[in-house]
Amino acid sequence: MTAFRSRLLLAGAALVLALPLPAAFGQEVDQEGESAPPSELPFVGEGGFIYQGKGDLDGGGSMQVSRWDLGLAARTQLSERWRWSNAFFFGVHDYDFDGGGSASADAWDTVLSPRLSTRVTYALNERWGISAGGVLIASPETGANWGDAITGGGLVGVEYRASDTLSGSLGVAVISQIEDDATVAPSVGLRWLPAAGWTVRVGAVPASGGAGAAAEVSYRVADPVEVGLGVLYQHLRFRLDDSGVAPDGVGEDENLPVRLRVGWNITPQLSLNFLGGAVFGGKIRLEDEDGRRIAEDDYDPAPYLGLRLVGRF
Repeated sequence: MTAFRSRLLLAGAALVLALPLPAAFGQEVDQEGESAPPSELPFVGEGGFIYQGKGDLDGGGSMQVSRWDLGLAARTQLSERWRWSNAFFFGVHDYDFDGGGSASADAWDTVLSPRLSTRVTYALNERWGISAGGVLIASPETGANWGDAITGGGLVGVEYRASDTLSGSLGVAVISQIEDDATVAPSVGLRWLPAAGWTVRVGAVPASGGAGAAAEVSYRVADPVEVGLGVLYQHLRFRLDDSGVAPDGVGEDENLPVRLRVGWNITPQLSLNFLGGAVFGGKIRLEDEDGRRIAEDDYDPAPYLGLRLVGRF
């Protein structure tokens, strides 16, 4: 088998590894500042817009979503061995249901998703490190009770740096869910530079908007331009307001966007990312206030278009 084919197979395996990851734990600053020491790039700001086009629902009608978010991540080198990372993201998801069937009920409108995460890492030596962190998430529809929309959890893991071109992490996370059992899932991270210009990332991916899990294979076409093919896993579970077909109920949206990213470094500290692709595996679920299912629908693949600005300072 040629070296090139081996790289392609490993890149494909990296994409598969991304799928079971739980909610993100503030890796944004690590992936955006990966090429520089923590003291040089302590802050990362990111914001953007994603349009998820119309997808037909199995039960009738259709759904489309406009998503905005803004985030800030910070990384502090507390000492030679201790590093502290924090991230805050605020997302707005504006749903539009249309037509008959399941869409006629218009189960929810605009959902908010602020998330605060923190992680402390201790370097055992030049290669090995251990980390622990926590996350606090609020997921209410506008008008819902925020106190009933808060979840959170923690993560522990181990990190390994094999060389300047290969590093990874492995851990386990426990996240509570609104009116459901807590989720226990593995957390996998990888950053690998298999050849000049190529990068494989799992877990922490540029311009991901704090997605729950992600993986990407990218190639730097020229100094300011990078092209990446990636997959994201998005899962949003939220508390509904006290009106509509399920007062104080629970909504859920799960999907898997596959996207092409064209990143342009306007300056060494500022990049603009153009995103295009499609959303697959879409599913929505409506539950009552005690978490009992009222309705559940798959939705057809839908267009995925976006623009994201990332700054390091």
